[in-house]
Amino acid sequence: MNSFGDNIKELRMKKGFSQEVFAKEIGVHVTNLSKYERNLSNPSFEIAQKMAAVLEVSLDTLAYGNDKASSTIQDNELLHLFNKSQKLSKEQQNTVKDLLSAFLFKSNIQQQLTS
Repeated sequence: MNSFGDNIKELRMKKGFSQEVFAKEIGVHVTNLSKYERNLSNPSFEIAQKMAAVLEVSLDTLAYGNDKASSTIQDNELLHLFNKSQKLSKEQQNTVKDLLSAFLFKSNIQQQLTS
């Protein structure tokens, strides 16, 4: 997986933006953009949102590249919840998995009973 800075640079170049043009589009100095691309600094959330909008990608793509869950999970709220759950302890993650498994099991049984 590429670093955040590598993703910014790769996506910027795919769009054909120079650092100067892209920096102006997102409202930062070119020096700051250079630091983001070299992983010396991280942009604020607002700047990252502007980057994603200008590059016409999701924040997830900007942060993680193309090999990620959003390529299969289309509901952004669900994807956000899954991402947040990854920051939980292992025990809490197992609880989330158990709850989701139980809900899906119940839903499957209900479908079978109504069919």
